[in-house]
Amino acid sequence: MRPVTPEDREELRSAFRELSPESRYFRFLNIGPEPTDDLLTYLTSVDQKDHVAIGASMESPDLKTERGIGIARFVRLEGSPDTAEAAITVVDDMHRRGVATVLLHELLRAARLRGIHTLRADVLADNDTMRAILERSGARKVLAESGEGTLAYDLAIGVERAKEGLSLFDVLRGAAETMALRFRR
Repeated sequence: MRPVTPEDREELRSAFRELSPESRYFRFLNIGPEPTDDLLTYLTSVDQKDHVAIGASMESPDLKTERGIGIARFVRLEGSPDTAEAAITVVDDMHRRGVATVLLHELLRAARLRGIHTLRADVLADNDTMRAILERSGARKVLAESGEGTLAYDLAIGVERAKEGLSLFDVLRGAAETMALRFRR
């Protein structure tokens, strides 16, 4: 896991091409097979304060290369600085392996550190997988289906979660990062 930077532009373009039409539709609603340059700029030119993007990658077995497998982001809402709109995308061959859940936890941690209390996600009503992930994480449906067939979910981060300190997830993540560094040497 690491912050997304403008240098990730071509990697993101490549990962976008790996998405099935259904995955592109679930994430972007109505977009073609190729991302526009403007979209790539928006997705990679983030300030990591009000627009945060976190990429997940998987290293090759020889630890010499890595491949992007997912991205999560939030954008703080204008006029509501403690709320941000969130989105997660995972390449198709990594679906149902927990990548989206891990990305969501990272997004929650990043939002908490930036004083955001609520993540909002607009999800297509027929995107059962993402709806299940959100609901398992404690998100609640706040808006019924719109004319576009989307549902809005709010996931409260709140003061209570911020005061909890390190969760088991944070501890395990730290241990995994330490082990990964040792294996790279």
